Amino acid sequence: MASPDVVVVGLGFTGLPTAVAAAAAGMRVVGLDSCARRIAEVLDAQPGSGLGTVSETALGDALASGRLVVRDVASGVPAGDVHVLCLPTPPDQRGGVDLRPLAQALRAVAAVLRRGDLVLVQSTCPPGTVAHALVPVLEEVSGLRAGSAFHVACAPMRIDPGNRAHPLATIPRVVGGHTARCAHRAAQFLSSMAHDVVQVTSTRAAELAKLFENTFRLVNISLVNEFASVCRAYGVDVAEVLRAAGTKPFGFLGHQPSAGAGGDCVPVSARFLSTAARRRGLLSPLVDAALAINDAMPARTVHLLRDTAERVLAKPLRNCRVLVLGVTYKADTPNVRQSAAVAVLEELRREASAEYHDPHVPELVLSDGTRLRRTDLDDRAFDHRAFDLAVLMTPHRHYDDLPLRGLPVFDCTTGEPRRVVEYVGVAA
Repeated sequence: MASPDVVVVGLGFTGLPTAVAAAAAGMRVVGLDSCARRIAEVLDAQPGSGLGTVSETALGDALASGRLVVRDVASGVPAGDVHVLCLPTPPDQRGGVDLRPLAQALRAVAAVLRRGDLVLVQSTCPPGTVAHALVPVLEEVSGLRAGSAFHVACAPMRIDPGNRAHPLATIPRVVGGHTARCAHRAAQFLSSMAHDVVQVTSTRAAELAKLFENTFRLVNISLVNEFASVCRAYGVDVAEVLRAAGTKPFGFLGHQPSAGAGGDCVPVSARFLSTAARRRGLLSPLVDAALAINDAMPARTVHLLRDTAERVLAKPLRNCRVLVLGVTYKADTPNVRQSAAVAVLEELRREASAEYHDPHVPELVLSDGTRLRRTDLDDRAFDHRAFDLAVLMTPHRHYDDLPLRGLPVFDCTTGEPRRVVEYVGVAA
């Protein structure tokens, strides 16, 4: 594709659905990624393969039609009317943001920028990133002026991986431009893929909207996890209390206990917001407390599992062989970034022999560099006698039917270990 309408750089959990949506809207799209394995996953995707944020059927249609071409970014970034940047922005060791992946892609895009082009940033960024860190690079490399010669805008992606109840087109998009003209140009582009586009007055406002949306979730997830501990101390079922509270028709938004919030956005956004506040001499005690609770949840889950296992199995956890079921941060998605389930696995391995299985993760790299291969649960290969117990962390649909009869299973998806008397599926 010599002259695409849209170039999407980064085919991860936000970039791939953007590329497919643009192709479905009739645009000619080139999707670029630096990971050969990811490119192979995209090109070879079959229904049910677990890409997580896009229909494999829609992806196949886009590829077969020729409207979407996928290739390695090493082959070069082509010129296009719109460049959408969907690169990871992981936190650095100081709580700020690591912009290296985004900056590298930005320079390649700037080198092919033409007058009238649009650069749209979908990555999650702290406030001021687009205006102060990205625009100067674009102008320096391209030799063009942002806001007059070309357009720059920020439209952080909203997506719920694994949840097909909210198709991408039905989710309103928020966009802020470097100038009003930039915002208008970006809104025109986004309107081809979303039913509703909400314009804000600046890129900073768009960046902060994303941080607040996800920090809101983290604060409430941490609140319900703290509340679950109180219920446990009083011998009350937290699920019963939450069901009762959820009958209130106003002023209540339900959240469920868990072993901790994960993924690329929720805890990361909250940390960005906390750091941004400190850099302006402000405190964010509520956000900081929520982060502390979330960070502590995996260790707390293992502590509760330790007590429960010793009581039920009459055997200390340190002498157990443990199988962790599910290591992604959310059911039916392949994303392990910031996953509480991975943190639980790492905690378990500090005192016990622990392996994992996940249908979406054939290999897992732990924080200390250890590489683990998933345990085979095939009926013919799996021997439950090799383990003392299994710990369900991520309730993938795949686990609705597993050969685990005879193996004690503890459901830790809520952070409160629950013994599954006889395993017949997640709903048991």
